Amino acid sequence: MKQRLVELLRCPACGSTLQSHSFEERPDPAGLAAGGEAYGTEIVEGLLCCTSCPLAYPVHEEVPRVLRNAREEYPAWFADNRERIQAATGREDLTGDTVDASRFDKRSNESFSLQWQKYQYGDKTWFKDDLALRKDEFLDAVRLEASDLDGRLVLDAGCGNGRLTASVTRHGAEVVGMDLSRSVVRAHQMREQHAGERVAFLHFVQGNVMEPPFAAETFDHGHTSGVLHHTPSTERSFDSFLKLVRPGGRVYVQLYRKREAWVGIPNQLLRAVTCRLPVRLLFQLCLLIAPVHRALVLLVSSLRGESSPIRNTTRREQAVSLFDNYSPRYQYRYTPEQVRAMFEERGLSNVQDVTFENEARHMVAFLGDR
Repeated sequence: MKQRLVELLRCPACGSTLQSHSFEERPDPAGLAAGGEAYGTEIVEGLLCCTSCPLAYPVHEEVPRVLRNAREEYPAWFADNRERIQAATGREDLTGDTVDASRFDKRSNESFSLQWQKYQYGDKTWFKDDLALRKDEFLDAVRLEASDLDGRLVLDAGCGNGRLTASVTRHGAEVVGMDLSRSVVRAHQMREQHAGERVAFLHFVQGNVMEPPFAAETFDHGHTSGVLHHTPSTERSFDSFLKLVRPGGRVYVQLYRKREAWVGIPNQLLRAVTCRLPVRLLFQLCLLIAPVHRALVLLVSSLRGESSPIRNTTRREQAVSLFDNYSPRYQYRYTPEQVRAMFEERGLSNVQDVTFENEARHMVAFLGDR
């Protein structure tokens, strides 16, 4: 974690600034040369203390874990670092907090952490090659030129494996990737490979989009893809995400599309069972049925006279896709009209449907200016 990221972070409970205490750090000469002192040191292990309330958040494996219930999520880390915490802060009263189910879904945390653990870098994400294709698709999605992103601060909320997040830095932007799950650790570990010489301007944080660890109007542009519909409330998550973007900033949201009844109803019935299964058991089941699912998809595509990207995927890639559908507790779906209404009701301007043709059967994406 760079000092630059500390400057951006806020306590998700009260919104106050955070003070960093470094237990272990390493110099980053390349970061210093690229961005100055705020980018010149990487905090490996440390603590972020709220300057107003007694909450504190660990920095572990170079990634800040700014969840309101961090003590609950990382009890072993706090126990192992008790002496260092006391020596650095002089405090013994660091407390934790809990988050009710309307703002934090433990199942989602476990599910997406496992999903991106099973994902292998080099796999296609949703059957796409991120660095070769999605880097350019990002510009198409947000209707901007690469020059429009130069020097801008961008949030990718729900960054998953972080490959798309990293690719945006190659357009000259400084990018923060946030995810509820522990996928941010591997994303951070792979950042140099994916961001290249722009790696100093790529940051990852574990955070909850319903209680984001940033001040209002921090970012020039906001992007969230395939995320908000997996939270306890899509619209409340949208409101939390939206407030982080500065007036005039571009806002991109992609959600699951409401499917035809012959697809949607069976999916709902299956999910009523699968989202209650232990996540590791469910992933093994997804691996088991992946070939059958692939055959059915290819059959339906053939009957429609269409091609399907699933043809050129591995069994693991198919299982990850199935798991993404059947594991999360929440999965809301929307029509384009409903998503447009969400944007317009919140006063966004230049609202437009920017769903890619190759995703239109499953997704709906909209863009607007705050």
